[in-house]
Amino acid sequence: MPLKNSDRRSFLKHSAAVGTVGLTGLAGCSSITGGETPELGLAFTVPVENIASLFAIEEIQDQLTNLGSEYELEVTRDQSTPDSLNKMASGNADMALLSTVSYASAVRQEAVPDNISMIATDFWDAHPDWYGISIFSGSDSDITEPEDLEGATIGINAQGTGVHALIVKKFQQIGLDPENDAEIVELPFPTFVSAINDGRIDAGVFPAIFAVAARGEGFNEVYTSQETWDQEYPFAYTVAANSSIDEKGDAIGAWGEDFREMVNYAYDNRSEVVSLAAEYFELPEPLVDGFFLTENDYYRQDLTIDMERLQFTMDEMVNLGFVEESFDVTEYATNDYIPEN
Repeated sequence: MPLKNSDRRSFLKHSAAVGTVGLTGLAGCSSITGGETPELGLAFTVPVENIASLFAIEEIQDQLTNLGSEYELEVTRDQSTPDSLNKMASGNADMALLSTVSYASAVRQEAVPDNISMIATDFWDAHPDWYGISIFSGSDSDITEPEDLEGATIGINAQGTGVHALIVKKFQQIGLDPENDAEIVELPFPTFVSAINDGRIDAGVFPAIFAVAARGEGFNEVYTSQETWDQEYPFAYTVAANSSIDEKGDAIGAWGEDFREMVNYAYDNRSEVVSLAAEYFELPEPLVDGFFLTENDYYRQDLTIDMERLQFTMDEMVNLGFVEESFDVTEYATNDYIPEN
């Protein structure tokens, strides 16, 4: 009698430390071992918000058709996307989760030998029906409109990122200088609520998972990405090393089928998946339940790559000064590995 996928795997639990309003902690890993099937490595940075991170959860692995037979998988969490790129460059990961600027920079700088290709969209920003990355100020703050940010101290996770681009783009639109008309402060996302309440920053940029706490505090929504971008755009992506595509293309295609299957399963079984994700990543369940796969989450249903919108996004990163030169995205992105919706 053939073994079930779950019987063929050994599982090492991912470790993640959790703050009271978000995520902190060291990188951890989960691994699936045994058998002669190709092994893939997937690296991510933000659990749950990077939906591909759910591949780390054993109960979700059990729902996937190809995992354990067509490929095996090691899932690791990194502190940053540069860490994930370094892992790919050293051959210790085949795939990684990147966002707008990190993807463009990796392609332009050929950060991974033989370069990378985008193989899936993780989520879109600025969709009219879903959450868009937003700037919040304190509940008693006078900062309620973008123009009020002149002279303010604004928290972001890091400069030169897609999150930072939301500040630069809006400032350009309203005639402010993003370098001189506000002070940009780098802080970890989980500290933003306390930093605003303590007066260390006046406002902060909140991705979906951290916006749960901002809404809970009654913070002012100063502006959203929907009010900044002309329409939705792909923000986060799964990329693969071209060398891995050459050597393990069939396995990556099987993973892509499972990715589509996993996302469908998550939407169809939301309550179960919220509980599993909260337990596995050691997050407060109300935090996960407060955004994941609701209207307070990003648009995630379309995993394929919209080449036209991706090209627009990369060109806009150049216009905003985050990337020196654009490139033809069709040479560094493919829809060959993800089934259509």
